[in-house]
Parts: sequence; C-alpha cells; structure tokens
Amino acid sequence: MFGFETRLLTRLLIYGVALLIVAGSLMYSNYLASKLMEGERRSAELYGKAIDVVGTTTDPDAPGTGSELLQFVMSNLVIDNNTLVPIIMVGDLENLSDVEIANLDIDLNNKEQVRSYLESFAKVHEPIEVEYTPGSFKYVYYGESFVVQQLRWFPIFQLLLVLVFIGIVFASYAIAKRNEQNKVWVGLARETAHQLGTPVSSLMAWIELLKLKAEDKPEESQLVDEMARDVHRLEIIAERFSKIGSQPELIEVSLKKVLDRSADYLKKRMTVRGGITLDVNNQIALDSKLQVNPQLFDWVIENLLKNALDAIQSKSKEGKIILDAGEKGGQYFIDVTDTGKGIAKGQFKKVFEPGFTTKKRGWGLGLSLTKRIVEEYHQGKIFVKQSEVGKGTTFRILLPK
Repeated sequence: MFGFETRLLTRLLIYGVALLIVAGSLMYSNYLASKLMEGERRSAELYGKAIDVVGTTTDPDAPGTGSELLQFVMSNLVIDNNTLVPIIMVGDLENLSDVEIANLDIDLNNKEQVRSYLESFAKVHEPIEVEYTPGSFKYVYYGESFVVQQLRWFPIFQLLLVLVFIGIVFASYAIAKRNEQNKVWVGLARETAHQLGTPVSSLMAWIELLKLKAEDKPEESQLVDEMARDVHRLEIIAERFSKIGSQPELIEVSLKKVLDRSADYLKKRMTVRGGITLDVNNQIALDSKLQVNPQLFDWVIENLLKNALDAIQSKSKEGKIILDAGEKGGQYFIDVTDTGKGIAKGQFKKVFEPGFTTKKRGWGLGLSLTKRIVEEYHQGKIFVKQSEVGKGTTFRILLPK
C-alpha cells in the first residue's frame, strides 16, 4: 500500500509541475506578446507622425526642413527603430496611389497584392489615420512582426512539449510496471518449478515400484500407466515454468502434430465431463514446419482449451469446444472457440493483463503468460477474435510461416 501511495503522489506531483509550467509559460508568453504589440503600434504611430510633422511644416522646401527633415526623421527615428513591423502607408485607398512600404517585400505595381496585404493588416490592427497636410490624410496599415507570430504559436508548442513530457512519464511508469511484473512472473515460475521438482521425482519412484507390483495385474497396470503419464505431465509443466524468464530454444516441428497432441491430451481428460465435447478441425499440412518451443507452445494450446472448458462449466454442464487451424494469407491461424459465458467487449484486452480473472480460484496469469509466449517467443499474435456474453468466445493465434 505504501508503494502504491508513493507512486500516486509522485504522479500527482509530476502532473502538478507540468500544469504549473504550462500555466506560467502561457501567462509569460502572453505578457511578452502584449508588450511587443504595444511597441509595434507605437512604431507604426511614429511612422505616421513623422509624415505628419513633415506634412505640416510651414515651408517644406526651406533648408533644415521639408525633404531634409523628412529624410532625417525617417532614417534616424523611424526606419532605424523599426526593423520588424511590416507597414504600408497609402494615400488613395480607392486607386492605391501614393503608397509607401517598410519591412515588406512586395511589388507596388501589383495592386491586388497590395490590397490583399491591406485587408490582412486591417484584420489584425486598426489602421492609423495621419493628417499630413490640412484636410489631406494618409492611412498607416501595419501587421504583426515575426517575433509576435512566434509568440502566438509558442504556447501551442509548449503544450505539445508538456504532452510529450506526460507521455514519457506514462511510458516510463508502464515500462517500470511491466518490468516489475516480469520479475514477479519469472520468480513465481522458477519457484514453482523448484517446488514441483522434489515431489515429481518422488512420485516417479513410487510409480516404478507400483509397476513392479502390478506386472501380473493388467487392470492395475493400466491405471499405473495412466498415473505415469500424468506424472510425466507434471514433469513437463515444471520444465515449462523453468523456461520462463529465459530465451527458449526453438526447434523445427510439425505444427499439426503439436496441435493434435495437445487436443488429444485434453480429450482424454474430458471423458468425465459429460456433455462437453471437443471438435478438432486441423487443416494444417502434416509437413508444414515451424520454429517453436514444443513445451511452451503445448502450454499455450492447453491453456486456451482449459479456459474454454472453464468458460462452459461456469455457464452450464453442456457445451462445445472447437479447435480450428489452417493457413491464410501467409500465416498459420489457430482458433479456439467455446460456447461458454463469453467476454464483454470492454474486456477483450484486459483478459491478457496479469491478475485479471473471472474465476473464483486462480492467479489470472494464464492468458498473460500465453500472450507472452506467443508474441515474444514466437513472434506471433493472439487476440479475442469475437465474443458475445452468454454465447461464447473465439481466441485467435496468428503465426508467421
């Protein structure tokens, strides 16, 4: 519980820090944008006022005034202090005559282009009206500088950055959780293999003794043989558990034989189940070879068949299990279908999570280990092909040829 609470508090702290970064960054970038926009408006106003000063000079041709003053003001006060804001000043809006530009690379003879810029600037800022001679006006249109445009997009970039940060945090926790689960699986599996080893060895010795005593008793000898097969099965199970956590050896085998062997084993043990039947439709060719680990892949098929059996038993005493196998689209497919209680659509992926189980007994590791064996060890895929609550489920395995 302490570990869980610690992880929860850590997550909340990380999310809180991320939100503070976003909020602070947005506020600061908006503050900077507003300040820059104020400065840009003053720059545009200065441009217009410079024209106004020159236009209202008593004698524009007098030395020190007029054209010289205009040149001085424009060069030293306006242009040098405005290297960012695009400006268009126009006298005749209808004919677009008497046009001057600053920080904008356009063709003044292209009236459509000039008008397009004027319309776009007017949407951003209200034009500044300048009276450069009594009764004569010019209009200063100005847009946003590249810096302001960057600041407008910067919050979106920051938000994406924070989302990436949160995604990395989620991924890190998921990887850590998965690694922790893997350690639990490996430790549990190897401990199980170790614990099974001693009693299995002892049972094998007792069976050999029973075989000697039952040599002249055919009925008892047959029972002892069945016991020997089950004990051998326990030995195989212990070997399977011992392989968890290490890369298993893959050998070329007949996939048809592997499937038939697993189905036959369960069929013999289902004779006491009464109304539950197992139908096998194995269309895989006998000579079709595949690189698998037989012990682990047997486990996969048996686990799916036993899950199907449990699903039917939890619903009724009668039902059917169908094992279909064949080749399709360059892959082998294996379908295990039952007429059991079914799975809700929202649980199609959850059934493969460690600890998920609908049974009263069990650890909920069967399908999780099955998925790991199929996808990590055999480069295949396993999923719930279809299911309906109250009617049954089909699990599908796909294996590359």
